Amino acid sequence: MTKPAAFASQYPPSEHTFRGAITMRLASGGADVDELVEEFIELAADAAVYFPDEAPIAAEAVPGIVDEVVDAYRVAVTEFSPDATGLLTALDQLFEAGILFSYGNAYDASEAMEQLEDAHLHLASEGGQLRGYLYSLIPDLDELVLDQRLDIAFGTFDADSAAVPALAEEAVGILTKNGLAASWSGSVDEPIVVLPMVMNAPLVDDSDSDEH
Repeated sequence: MTKPAAFASQYPPSEHTFRGAITMRLASGGADVDELVEEFIELAADAAVYFPDEAPIAAEAVPGIVDEVVDAYRVAVTEFSPDATGLLTALDQLFEAGILFSYGNAYDASEAMEQLEDAHLHLASEGGQLRGYLYSLIPDLDELVLDQRLDIAFGTFDADSAAVPALAEEAVGILTKNGLAASWSGSVDEPIVVLPMVMNAPLVDDSDSDEH
């Protein structure tokens, strides 16, 4: 199976090294560099637990380490993969269909649902309407990078459980229409799965995005 281009980085994705863990977050396409600095400053405090084979990491060293890893990532990942492009397009189409996708915004389901409910209420207050949601947690994105598999949970914002299967099928249809190998077993207790999925997502500078 084809590996993401990030594995050619000087610091390939890894759960076992501090720099590799940063690359893993970058390679998912769901990380903000500034937020990564804050996240890994916190992680550095427990580096001995998560990265026992590495020397202690001082909090003040983290911004420089993140910059170092980002530079190496930019060298290795220069083009969007078809799956990354397909996901970006699918995100817009899902939203147009009233389905909000929380992609790597939370570590656990309760945090993801709190964020999704807040977004639902905010949009409703402005006259918008969401029928349902999808979410992939940060651990799901780690699995995406390491194993090229993305699990996507789903549900509706109302109490009509009968609407959940139809929403899942609709989401699968939008994902597959955009070239993603998405499937669902038909059980509401099991996630939508995209397999295989190769995520190559170059970092975009703010100056680049301002031009478009």
